[in-house]
Amino acid sequence: MALDQTVEDQMKSTRTLTDRVSTYVPVYRGYRTKNLRRDEDRAIREEVVRTLEGAKADLATVQRAALGNPDLMRDLERIRSKTDRYTMGIKKAINGYGGVWASMKVEEQELSQVVEWDARLVEEAATIRKEASELVEYIDSGGLDLKKPLREFERSVDAMMENFSERNKVIKGLAGTEDVPE
Repeated sequence: MALDQTVEDQMKSTRTLTDRVSTYVPVYRGYRTKNLRRDEDRAIREEVVRTLEGAKADLATVQRAALGNPDLMRDLERIRSKTDRYTMGIKKAINGYGGVWASMKVEEQELSQVVEWDARLVEEAATIRKEASELVEYIDSGGLDLKKPLREFERSVDAMMENFSERNKVIKGLAGTEDVPE
């Protein structure tokens, strides 16, 4: 089962009786469905942020181990800054179908596209978290040469940031505007 489907099922299971009944009222159904999608989107992004916060904590551990090596410290600080910028971007991301878009007719398929992008973000954040944990394990096992593992980690962060930019492009397509902040 796809991750976005799992999130949708979980969101459905926590709905109140009123919420479930309201999805059958014709005039209210579309409005309520879009709001539920927005809630799913927010829940997914909150999970991504929690995962990335864990990766940042692991990077802090790696940084402490690199004390005394200015080049390595500089690399680690750059990577932590990238990870932090990405985390803040996720935290402040636009839902893409609430607020300013509420008056637009947005198709359910387009809403599903945004949730699919967000589900990919969860998978990528889990990969970043795993790689950060592996860096800590590497240091704990006595590994000293961090250049190669850090380059690989930074590539993963860069790829995740690129995919997040793609998500924003999907949202821009939904909005039909170019002034959506990144």
